[in-house]
Amino acid sequence: VLTLIWLPFLLFAAREFGRPRPLEAELAGDRERASAALERVALAVVCAFALWHTAQIAWPLVRGPIAAEDVRPELIALLSSTRFGVPLTAAGYVCGVAAASFVGTRLAVRALARGKSRAFSRGLVALGVLAYLFGSYAVIRDASGVILP
Repeated sequence: VLTLIWLPFLLFAAREFGRPRPLEAELAGDRERASAALERVALAVVCAFALWHTAQIAWPLVRGPIAAEDVRPELIALLSSTRFGVPLTAAGYVCGVAAASFVGTRLAVRALARGKSRAFSRGLVALGVLAYLFGSYAVIRDASGVILP
């Protein structure tokens, strides 16, 4: 997982952050400029979330203090914990899921929807929203127990 997912993602993120920001003249309107700025912020959130998750779950698994069969119970314990009565870890995971869904959807629309119909772009956006909903449901379910039967 670290080699097949995180390494390519880190290379992509480094390339995105190393790339100069688009000039305002290249972006047609305020909405596109705001979306481009939000995309960079969301990518930074995804990178921070990835490092945070790796430090909490993946790195202890690689080092050896956590066995493979203990990963899910450890994650559930982290997500269901609270600080000052607030599930801050679960909230951070939901923010990470939201940022990842946003960045993934923007990249998919940019890469796949050129020259395609508006309905195709909307379908990609709907898939991004669905990814966010499923990811958030998984976090909430692990944090608080089964919600839906």
